[in-house]
Amino acid sequence: MPSVESAIRINIRDATFAIPGPSYGTPIVIGEDPDGEHFNEVKTYYSQSEVENYFGADSLIAKATAKAFAQGIGKILVVNVHDGTEAKYDSVLSDLAERAEYDIIIPTIDAGNSNAPKLVDHAGTYHKLLILPYIGSKDDAIAKFGAITPSDYVYAVAHDDTTLTPAELAGAVAGVIATLKPWQTCEWVTVQGISPANYKASEIDELENHNIATVMEIVKPVLSNARTLNGGRVYVSRSKVYLAEVIRTDLINLKLRLNNLGQGIPYTPAGLQVIKSRIEGALRAQQKLGVLKPDWTDSEGNLHPGFEVWMPAYEDIPDSDKANGILSNVRITAYLMNYVEKIELELVITL
Repeated sequence: MPSVESAIRINIRDATFAIPGPSYGTPIVIGEDPDGEHFNEVKTYYSQSEVENYFGADSLIAKATAKAFAQGIGKILVVNVHDGTEAKYDSVLSDLAERAEYDIIIPTIDAGNSNAPKLVDHAGTYHKLLILPYIGSKDDAIAKFGAITPSDYVYAVAHDDTTLTPAELAGAVAGVIATLKPWQTCEWVTVQGISPANYKASEIDELENHNIATVMEIVKPVLSNARTLNGGRVYVSRSKVYLAEVIRTDLINLKLRLNNLGQGIPYTPAGLQVIKSRIEGALRAQQKLGVLKPDWTDSEGNLHPGFEVWMPAYEDIPDSDKANGILSNVRITAYLMNYVEKIELELVITL
């Protein structure tokens, strides 16, 4: 059962307008186009022809988007990290999460590239799912991914077709995941436009033992597993972020409605109860949508809730946090509807 990896921060202090419900399947290609075209410009594309008009059909960025669009997605974001002289991941990634809304990262480099750890760090810091590819033998894949810091936000995928680029493999897999809701598993889901790898069954087992997925044949080409590089589940990682964003959206819109009435959320025991009630209401709505398990009573009459919310006691909150509007140690446990799995969140809310 996955534990809380880190607190998820929810800032509602600077909200100025109502926001829509959270997105959960927007992919971004963070790629290298050595021609330097549109360096560090985040652009949204709705068709493959648009991408090719900007980067050319033979570019790695276009190869990645082609495989992603083949899975049935409607749009994709792209940012080129190459300025024509060198790849500048540090400068592009430094504020990318502030400039664009994305959930799934598609790189054009593989796990063995020296810049891969920068993408891994970025994914972990901002809670984005990184599809990290590698093309090569089973042993080489295990070695390359073994050098990567295990993370709940890295989905490792290996393939042995050397005519396939890492960009294409990552694009195809990311496209598959982008079509799924966060709480749906990607295990054994069909991948379009990618042939099954030629790894032996024993090699696929060994890859899975190292939390590495591949594309295998089960009537059609499908993803072999749904584990992140640290052994968690992709749908758990995505659901954590989705639920946190649902809560953030609800709290922001509550604050804005109160602002319009000349009111606010007071940092008082009563205010904490308001926040708890809003979080519970947001999670109750997810139960109705079938994301979380409904409350149920066992044969002995014991009630088992589909989720639980714990708030810190007002008197236990440090005065400095009260003065700065920081509410820490808000803990949530929620049970997914379709799996024997629970999600644990720790929120830090800025009022």
